[in-house]
Amino acid sequence: MKLNTLNWLTDENISPRVVTFLRQRGLEVLDVKEHGWHGKEDTYLLKQAYLTHRVVLTHDANFGTLAINQGQEYYGIIYLRLRNLKVSNVIKVLDRLFIMEIEFQPGMLMVVEETRVRIH
Repeated sequence: MKLNTLNWLTDENISPRVVTFLRQRGLEVLDVKEHGWHGKEDTYLLKQAYLTHRVVLTHDANFGTLAINQGQEYYGIIYLRLRNLKVSNVIKVLDRLFIMEIEFQPGMLMVVEETRVRIH
């Protein structure tokens, strides 16, 4: 599956403008803030994403810790580990990510930086 065919769950630290960008690309996005889950535990969000087959998009490394170190089930995580968190940079990085046409597999954890992508 390509990234542009997945359903997404955007963490509360993802800008509403990034959510709009994803939706303009035709993606199905459940935003934590819009859904009233602001302040919910990351374990809860990761479980909801897993149950509904959604990839979590976040700036929070804790999701990877929950998945890898604590063994919590997850469908997919895209951790944006960016030095520059300005919306324009986040969108530029995501645009490049979609162009790469990475083949997504359930259980994939991606660490996305400005200059590289690491897949676990």
